[in-house]
Amino acid sequence: MDTLFTTYLCEDTPDGIFTAIYDAWAARIPDGQLKLSVEDGYCFELFTEYVYVQTDLEKAVKVARSIAKKISKEAYDMVYLATLSRDPDKIDVIYRFLKLGFRYGHRVVDLQADETVCRLFDIQRNVSNEAHLFRGFIRFHHSEQGILIAKIRPKNQPLPLIAPHFADRLPEEHFVILDEVHHMGAFHERGRQWFLAPLHEDVMDRIWNSSESAEYEHMWKTFFRTIAIKERENYRCQRTLCAIRYRDYMLEFDSA
Repeated sequence: MDTLFTTYLCEDTPDGIFTAIYDAWAARIPDGQLKLSVEDGYCFELFTEYVYVQTDLEKAVKVARSIAKKISKEAYDMVYLATLSRDPDKIDVIYRFLKLGFRYGHRVVDLQADETVCRLFDIQRNVSNEAHLFRGFIRFHHSEQGILIAKIRPKNQPLPLIAPHFADRLPEEHFVILDEVHHMGAFHERGRQWFLAPLHEDVMDRIWNSSESAEYEHMWKTFFRTIAIKERENYRCQRTLCAIRYRDYMLEFDSA
């Protein structure tokens, strides 16, 4: 029996995704016989040929430049945000969106009645919203070396969106933000550019355990209790404004 589908599998990074899109586009496989996905957690299927994509920075840059130049900067921003999503269908949606974009140009972002465009809007908005919340919910600890250290447990991959915010707000500080779900760290050295790096779990644990911030934590918890008005406590509203999943490393919710 002939192969019915071809699936391109790539690493779950913007560069990996853009490389897969480049290779799939060059192969000119009909849409009905093509699927793109990330390697992690993929469920293999029968009658499918799998193509494992090796991330190629040159190909990724070509795709990124083509999106910005031939469609629009707005379209590129949307696609980039979508690459950071946890949605399992994100690459297929991005690929279909780009096919529309190279056909309609900058007008593609206005085709909000199109199912693919709406789907991309939803995916990238989810990433953007989570990043926005983490900018407010992140709490830093102080290490013995004077480094600010924070840890998050996100659904998507918001570190590339969070790090620039804190680099701008804390340009004279050394800080590290750890994503324990995706095993990534955002590192910022005083007066320099921030950067991302993959981290083994044991390395993350050593970095996190190096924080010694009992005094700082006590001060923050005292402030939080002081400004609270007991008669106006509303736990239902509190859960709406600050969902429980964001509280893992928020000092004010740590009763220890």
